[in-house]
Amino acid sequence: MIAMNTLLLVSGGLAAFMVLGHSTIGRKQFFLPMLEASFDPISKRIMAFVWHMSTATLVIAAAALLYGGLGKVSAEAAGPLVLYVALQFLAYGAVHLLLVSTSKLPGAVYKQFQWSLFLAVGVTALAGTTS
Repeated sequence: MIAMNTLLLVSGGLAAFMVLGHSTIGRKQFFLPMLEASFDPISKRIMAFVWHMSTATLVIAAAALLYGGLGKVSAEAAGPLVLYVALQFLAYGAVHLLLVSTSKLPGAVYKQFQWSLFLAVGVTALAGTTS
């Protein structure tokens, strides 16, 4: 029997929480207003694609982390996938933090806080690869 990995379950839970926020609050506050905004239709379609691509990435990452955390596969088998997800989320968090902290928008680091969730998922997933 393969043991459950609590850190991967926490990481997967945080990633699932991000999916929920992305699909509800993000949809209402960003995606739908973006679709209603007046700008180049090709750019709008590209933004819609990026939105749905982000959704798929978040869902798949959350599922992979939760599946790995439940102990359904050995650490040796799950390790490379979990490491990939950890590095991906750490990179997303770092890039997002850099962009919001240099944006000159008042309070951007607090108002656009998603960087902290990306980093939390990445750190806990990375820690889960060693437990």
